[in-house]
Amino acid sequence: MSCFIHFRVCRAAATAAVLLLGVALLPPIASASGLGAHAKGSESVTAGTWGTTESVSTMTFTGETDQTSTVTNSGSIALSAESFSVTISRPTFFLSLFTIYECAVPWVGNECSGGAGTQLGGTLESNSTTVVTSTAALAVGSSLYLQVEPELVFTSTTVTISSEVTSPTQLRAAIKTNQ
Repeated sequence: MSCFIHFRVCRAAATAAVLLLGVALLPPIASASGLGAHAKGSESVTAGTWGTTESVSTMTFTGETDQTSTVTNSGSIALSAESFSVTISRPTFFLSLFTIYECAVPWVGNECSGGAGTQLGGTLESNSTTVVTSTAALAVGSSLYLQVEPELVFTSTTVTISSEVTSPTQLRAAIKTNQ
C-alpha cells in the first residue's frame, strides 16, 4: 500500500533498478555475441618523406631503340601512385612520337617478364610536356620499371622524366590492425 501512496517514488526506483541491471548485464552479453570491440589509440603519419628517384631521367633517341629507367621509392612512406612529368624535346625536323610503359619487374629484351607492360598515358608527341600516372603501389625501397618506346623518330629527340609525387593523394595510408 505504501507504494501506492508514493507511486512516483516507487516507479522511479523500479526504473532505476531495471536500468542498473541492464547496464550491469549488457557488456558481458555484447562481448559474448561478438558485438564488442577494442580500440588502442589511433595512427597517423606525423613525419616522413616521400618521393621517387629515377635511375635514368634523360634519354636521347636517334632511332627506334627502347630505353628503360628504374624508379625507386626513395622516401620513408609507402606510395599508392606515382606521377611523372614527361618532357619531349623539339627535334630539328619532323615529329617524334613515344609511348611509356611500366612493369613490376625489370624489362628483359624489351619485354615485361611479369606479364604485359601497362601503358602510362597515350602516345606522346615531341615538343610537349605531359604528366602520366602509375597506380602501382610502391613500398619503401621498392621499384617499378619504365620503358620509353619510340614510335616515330627521324632526328635526335630527348625525353626527360621527372617524378611528381603529391601528398596526400599518392601516399599510402598506414595499415591499421586490431591487436
